Amino acid sequence: MYRYKDDIYDRIWLPYESSDWRQLSTSLNNDELDKNDYKVPAIVLRTAVTPVNASAPLQFNLDADSINDKYYLYMHFNEVEKLAGNETRSFNIALNGHFWFGPMIPIYQKAKVIFTSTSMTGYKRYLFSFSKTENTTFPPIINAIEVYKVKDFSQSETQQDDVDAVTIIKNAYGVARNWQGDPCAPAKYMWEGLNCSFDGLNPPRITSLNLSSSGLTGQIHYSLSKLTMLQY
Repeated sequence: MYRYKDDIYDRIWLPYESSDWRQLSTSLNNDELDKNDYKVPAIVLRTAVTPVNASAPLQFNLDADSINDKYYLYMHFNEVEKLAGNETRSFNIALNGHFWFGPMIPIYQKAKVIFTSTSMTGYKRYLFSFSKTENTTFPPIINAIEVYKVKDFSQSETQQDDVDAVTIIKNAYGVARNWQGDPCAPAKYMWEGLNCSFDGLNPPRITSLNLSSSGLTGQIHYSLSKLTMLQY
C-alpha cells in the first residue's frame, strides 16, 4: 500500500491481482517521471499489468452496490518497457461492450490519464476491456486506477445567519472543540454542544448551545442574540 508521503494528495494505492494478468515493472523515480496534474507517484506508475495471453484483451470490472450509485473513474498509464523503433503498444478501451476510448498509446516514463467526464450510473457491473489495435506489437497495459463514489449529502445546510453567529462565537471565545464544517449537517456530525431542529422543509436551525465545559470568562458576546431559535 502506498499513500502520503509517497502521494502528496494522500490517495491510498492498493495492489490488485488477477490470474489473467502478469505484472511488468521498471526502475523509475519521481525525477525521471514526466508527471501530469494528477501527480501519481512514480512508485505506483513503475508497475503495470498486461494479459497473460498477449492476444487476449485486458479486462477488469467495477461492481456497484446499486444501479443508482454514481462513480467517477480515472485510469493512469505509463509505458514501463522501452520499445524499439519498430515496436508499438496501442489499444482501444470498451465499457460494457461499447467503444469508450482509443487508441491509447502509453509513453515511456510519461504519465497519462483518461477519465469519465460524467458519472457512471445505471449498471450493477462496469466491465472495461482493453483490446490491441490492428498491427500493434505489444498487448495492452494499465498502471493504476482511481475510483470515486458520489456520496449524497441531500440534507440542507444550516441557515447562514446561524452559521455566521456560531462562527463568531467560536472565534470570540476561542472554543477549543472540533468545530469544523457545517454546524448541524449532517445530523450525525453535528457540532459538539449543539442541538438543531430538522423539519425536512427548512434549513436546520441551532436550538441549543452548551459551552459549560469550555471554561469561558468575560462578558456575554452579542452574537448569542443572533441565534434566534435558541430555546431556554
